[in-house]
Amino acid sequence: MITQAGGTVPKVVNRDERRRTIASALLRLAAREGLAAVSVRSVAAESGVSAGAVQKYFPSKEDMILLALELTEDRLERRYAALPENADIGEYLRQSLPLDEERREEAIVLTAFTAAAANRPDWAKFLAEGYASIQDTTAALLRTAQSAGLLPEDHDADALAAGLTALSDGFTSRILQLAPGSPEIDRLLTALDISARALLGLGAA
Repeated sequence: MITQAGGTVPKVVNRDERRRTIASALLRLAAREGLAAVSVRSVAAESGVSAGAVQKYFPSKEDMILLALELTEDRLERRYAALPENADIGEYLRQSLPLDEERREEAIVLTAFTAAAANRPDWAKFLAEGYASIQDTTAALLRTAQSAGLLPEDHDADALAAGLTALSDGFTSRILQLAPGSPEIDRLLTALDISARALLGLGAA
């Protein structure tokens, strides 16, 4: 509360920022303890806000989980946007790989959600829409590269984007099985570059 001459004025809370703070806390908690550990009370404790505040923004546990997944997509888009214009496809693929704490949290939660979505058509639909958005962004990048003469123009950018997304998912799963900093991760990243270039019809780097 801010005290003024005439009394007190409630502190203004940015609703979107508060929701993102809670969603970020859910990602940390779920990555550390699993989706089953997610509840209003546990997320409130993780985010440092009251349980009442969490319920105000998220009527259900499912609402929290879905926003947390939207946050992973937003983070990925921001990482894409931060790359230099001359970044190669390998650099883009690395943005979704669990190569630091933030991306590892995202990958763990997305993997758990994907498994749960196998028996939840509504969750599967949500997941498919998120992948479609990522593939659209990737396809747009590929078309730009084709226009610049960096990729063969006769290749279907949408099909390539779908293939690259699937390739990234496979490498994400493999890297999650390894301890952070494992030498095997560097070998996998080299294999990813080779695989991506082959898929795109490019020669060896």
